[in-house]
Amino acid sequence: DKAIITLAMYTGLRGCDISALTLDSFDWEHDLIKITQAKTGQPLTLPLRAVVGNAVFDYLLKERPRSPEPYVFLTVQVPYRRLHTSNLDAICSKVMCKAGIRQGENERKSLHLFRHNVATALLQGGVQQPVISATLGHASPDSLDRYLSAEFKRLKECSLSIEYFPVGKGVFDV
Repeated sequence: DKAIITLAMYTGLRGCDISALTLDSFDWEHDLIKITQAKTGQPLTLPLRAVVGNAVFDYLLKERPRSPEPYVFLTVQVPYRRLHTSNLDAICSKVMCKAGIRQGENERKSLHLFRHNVATALLQGGVQQPVISATLGHASPDSLDRYLSAEFKRLKECSLSIEYFPVGKGVFDV
């Protein structure tokens, strides 16, 4: 669970791409994750941060069943098979529940939540939108708009009306 959540949290990879990760997806020598995205068919190379690499390596050494299957994340029962997106979403829900994260009926409950979080964190860190879009593996930079619109909506909710600020009469008269 830790390796899956850490991957999602730090990379923003889609659940289908985490599910499809193979042992060859990790370039340990150059600290890279290299995949072909399931949704777009496009190659994507991401940096393998130490926290992610350590979590995945720990899983591979201590938890992953011995199997000739090429996939990183496998079921725990024989016959060992790759975990699918629905399995990953169930793991995500379980972890969120344990962490006490509220999961309302209309709120995102899947690993996709972490894609939004990565996009928001990069934007808040001053990363340009085309770079964020490339990091998330979007085929079109416009795809990023729906990720960031939620952030702008939340910012608007925090804003105060100008009428609460003391200004002289006539300042806003046109």
